[in-house]
Amino acid sequence: MQPHKRFVPLAVLLFLVDHISASVTHYSIPEELKEGSVVANLATDLSLDVNTLNERKMRLDIIATKKYLDVNKETGELFIAEKIDRENICTTKWSVSCYLKLEVTLENPLRIFNIELEILDMNDNAPQFRRDAIHLDISESTSAGERFSLSNAVDPDVGINSVKTYQLSESEHFKIEVQTGRDGSRFADLILKKTLDREQQAVHHLILTAVDGGTPARSGTASIIVHVLDTNDNAPKFDKEIYNINSMENSPIGSLVVNLNATDLDEGSNSDITYSYSLYTSEKTQETFYLNPSTGEITVKGVLNYEDYKIYDMEVIATDKGANSLSGQCTLKF
Repeated sequence: MQPHKRFVPLAVLLFLVDHISASVTHYSIPEELKEGSVVANLATDLSLDVNTLNERKMRLDIIATKKYLDVNKETGELFIAEKIDRENICTTKWSVSCYLKLEVTLENPLRIFNIELEILDMNDNAPQFRRDAIHLDISESTSAGERFSLSNAVDPDVGINSVKTYQLSESEHFKIEVQTGRDGSRFADLILKKTLDREQQAVHHLILTAVDGGTPARSGTASIIVHVLDTNDNAPKFDKEIYNINSMENSPIGSLVVNLNATDLDEGSNSDITYSYSLYTSEKTQETFYLNPSTGEITVKGVLNYEDYKIYDMEVIATDKGANSLSGQCTLKF
């Protein structure tokens, strides 16, 4: 392959010896150079006669899994044989320096030159989160100011090209605070800035964006899904505060008088309701009418005789099954 483009190295430190060289020649190139790009002219830099390179069987040995570079024996140019991805060569995330070790060997007489090729990082990777969605369960009783840890984003690039900051989509209830670890990594804490109300909004959908410091900057996103856990902050409520009931004299035992219905905006056991008479409901009334504690149905239990008893008043309480139970009540007039 004939190189088509000469690349001027960013830094060159040249040391020469007459026979076997223990010195190291340093070059620096950015990653992702095109195949055929010229890194340097070894014949010139190593003071070699370009006309003898074939005769002296010049060869290039690379301490790597692939032959990323090669030498043109006609010109002495070191060129890119395969595009170099820095992140494939140097897999340690926080390794700021990344080198390829090369040996140039010539025979008659034997000479060996050691070369270090520094691969400079380019911002060719965007930050990525380990999970596309982050699920959080937060109780509606949680106080404002509470912090929640979030999964951080990772970026194979290093230095300024790695994750620089995070951004959160606009939210009335949440904000983030960016922290820096001792190793220089950046991560974000989610902070509750306004208390939650499950009955108003049970799920909050947020977008967390990680941005690197490259030019132009690259970014990656993850969804934050906040499930608001219920607390027993709502009392059962009847459809009416006062029910006026007309019941016929001598109604048969078991006949339905009224089907009371109380609702609770909470969920789970916090919204399970039991019905009962209050202490203000007379024994006579309780003997005459049966209240189903599960359904709220009131049915005739005893004989209704207008001449014996003209007016029945009762008070019914609906109580939820929350840990700290709440209740509501209504009044029935016959």
